[in-house]
Amino acid sequence: MGSSQEKLQEDRRRRRLNNIIWILGLLLFAIAVVAGWKHVHRPDFAFGDIVVHGSKRFTKSMILEMTGSREPVNLFLVSKGKIVTALQGDVRVESAEAHYDFPSVLHVYIKERKPVLYVVTDYGNYAKVDKTALVMDMTDGIKDASIPRLAGVACGNAFIGDTLQNDTISEVLKFLEKLQPDAKEQIADLSVDKEQKLTLHMRYGFPVVLGPVNELAGKAELFMTVFNEMKGKKVQIEYMDLQYSKPFVRLRNQEQ
Repeated sequence: MGSSQEKLQEDRRRRRLNNIIWILGLLLFAIAVVAGWKHVHRPDFAFGDIVVHGSKRFTKSMILEMTGSREPVNLFLVSKGKIVTALQGDVRVESAEAHYDFPSVLHVYIKERKPVLYVVTDYGNYAKVDKTALVMDMTDGIKDASIPRLAGVACGNAFIGDTLQNDTISEVLKFLEKLQPDAKEQIADLSVDKEQKLTLHMRYGFPVVLGPVNELAGKAELFMTVFNEMKGKKVQIEYMDLQYSKPFVRLRNQEQ
């Protein structure tokens, strides 16, 4: 009877000791986890890398700065969600994605907006807009000669990040979007006259009359047909008239 009681007490002591050891182990584990968490979340702790695709403008350092971080890269502090949100909030970015490559590389894919037109404002400066009429920048003059200027239309008072609400500008942008890149590169300026007729001024000297802005649908295809027909030919053109289905091309020194 006495030995059974002693064995029962011994079992109880052993269980209490095991429980104490188990609790101490859990406590030590929790302390280690908290210490490890704090260690890897230090700003100077380096973990992983960021690789940027599709953009030379946005460097790794710029992306980290946009998210409130700095080098060295610590992916415990910077998530892909923060990076994508920061990039999508930049007016220069059309779209952005980010994907992890196990175990520690974050790939960031950026598609930048491309300016396609300068439009004068009511204050005499210029709004540089993309294909959707979103204002990417405001300048005092034409800073980039590779982008054509639209004359004869003022966009009012505009700010960076605004989308211009102007039917004439929208129609011109739709027309430009349908052109092939090599044709767009040859357009120096565009102008809209008092009769709302659009004329292109090519970089090599001659105008192309397209007609009323509200009748531009289908003119891009006609323009590309004539452009490709004349491309590479050594002819001196005085002007082109594409107002009608049958294009008219006047050569220089051609008799009336």
